[in-house]
Amino acid sequence: MQQYQDKNDPRETGNSPRLIFAILGGVLLMIVVLVTNYPAVSEWISVAAQAGFATPDMTPSGPTQIAQPAEQMHIVRSN
Repeated sequence: MQQYQDKNDPRETGNSPRLIFAILGGVLLMIVVLVTNYPAVSEWISVAAQAGFATPDMTPSGPTQIAQPAEQMHIVRSN
C-alpha cells in the first residue's frame, strides 16, 4: 500500500532550518578546534580579517604631476 505525501506539508520543510544550523554549528566547531590546537590559525584568521575589512592606504606617495599633452591641440569647429 502506498502512502500519499503532501508536498505542502510544513513538517517536510521544517528540517531545512535545522540542517542550516547544524552545518553552521559544525563549521564553528571546526574553527574552534583548529584555533585551540594550532595557534598559528588564529594569526591567519586575524590577517584575513584585516585584509578583508581594512581600507587601502590613501596617502600620496609623492608629488602629483598633472599630465600635459605632448603637442598642442587644435579645436576644429563646424558651422
